[in-house]
Amino acid sequence: MVTQYDYNLLPMTKKADVLWQQGTHLLTRHLSPFIVNLYSVGDFFVEAYFIESGYYKGSHELQDLHSFRSEDLYTLRRPHPLEPYLDQIDLRALIGK
Repeated sequence: MVTQYDYNLLPMTKKADVLWQQGTHLLTRHLSPFIVNLYSVGDFFVEAYFIESGYYKGSHELQDLHSFRSEDLYTLRRPHPLEPYLDQIDLRALIGK
C-alpha cells in the first residue's frame, strides 16, 4: 500500500492509477463546476475533482487530486475537509433504525 508521502510525489496520471487500483469510493458532492469524489486510500483520503467533459457528452474529466491524512484532520485549517460530506452520512444504519 502506498503512503501519502509517496502518493504526493507521483505525477497526476500515476496518482490516478493508484486511486483507481487502491482507493475505495466513499462519497460524492457537487461543488460547481466540479463533481468531487472522496476516496479512502490506506490511511489517507483523496478528493478527486472532475469537470464535465467538453469533448464527450455526459462524461467527466479528472482535473485535480488532493490528499489528506486522517491523523492530520485536527491540525488542518477550517472548514474541516470532511465537513461538506456530513449531510450524506446516515447514522441510522449504525444504531439499527
